[in-house]
Amino acid sequence: MRALLLVAFLAAGGEEEPKDPAPGPSDAQLTAGRRFASQFLADEAEALKKQSTPAFLQQVGGAAGLDALSRKVRGDFGTETRLMHDQVHERAGLTVYTRLSAFSYFARGVELELAWDASGRLAQLTVQQSEREAPSPYADYVTRTKLRLPFEGPLHVLWGGRTWEDNHHASVADQRYALDLVLWKGPNTFAGDGKELAQYFCFGRPVVSPADGTVVVLKAGYGDNVPGQVNPLEIFGNHVVIDHGSNEFSLLAHLKAGSIAVKVGQKVRAGEKIGLIGNSGASTEPHLHYQLMDGLDWKVAHGLPPRFVRYLADGKAIESGEPRRLQLLTPGS
Repeated sequence: MRALLLVAFLAAGGEEEPKDPAPGPSDAQLTAGRRFASQFLADEAEALKKQSTPAFLQQVGGAAGLDALSRKVRGDFGTETRLMHDQVHERAGLTVYTRLSAFSYFARGVELELAWDASGRLAQLTVQQSEREAPSPYADYVTRTKLRLPFEGPLHVLWGGRTWEDNHHASVADQRYALDLVLWKGPNTFAGDGKELAQYFCFGRPVVSPADGTVVVLKAGYGDNVPGQVNPLEIFGNHVVIDHGSNEFSLLAHLKAGSIAVKVGQKVRAGEKIGLIGNSGASTEPHLHYQLMDGLDWKVAHGLPPRFVRYLADGKAIESGEPRRLQLLTPGS
């Protein structure tokens, strides 16, 4: 994961807790918030300068400071790829616009908050990693496909579940219910100093199809990262998407370089080898990333809560369930 950026410029108003969003913000308020956000993300510092309060400009460092902040956001998070949710509410005499988005370099949601005074002049700006769940239309969804665990042998759930506390993927729409899977032995996921990929206990373990389906997306050709480094240009690295029918698609990501054993258009069976666990893409250490989606393109899809059948969780037989953070999972027979 890339380093977290937290920048806050609060040049007006107090630190009073936000009120509940007022019902029915006007179209004009949303339009104003989206305009400010677009100008900031497009690095239109001079345009923002003309619409800002003197106190805010002094704190941020003028147009040059706004430009530097915008460039830092692009450097840390990349470019905005998807607006997942936005809203307007009132706080301490200011109109506050909050925007939850996905960015090209960052596998977590990013919150941008801008606030303006009664004269319409920008007074506050905050950018930070989101620590709340993205809105989902699928909270009550029941998986139609009978999914088996997408790996062989035991693995631990590093991130998984429905809440931010259990699953830091939850702030992104397509990864809302995703899983990251590693293997701990004692306190570590690796032997030795962890500087070599081969020292990681899960590296090179088989990844299999969780159900029958057709391979509809395949991206390969990315190398495995040195532990602690990432490839920000492709979040999922070497990955495969499988269409199971019923608008359910499995994405299996960060696969080992050269290990993908299928091709686009190929029919696969549940348990059939897809590749090996690797460390490609935006991954700091070897692990398997899995998510179930309602479409084949993760950039516009929504995540679905995956229910797996017939597996062990911490040694207990589960007939059908959703894995949770820190559980030890073992595929059943």
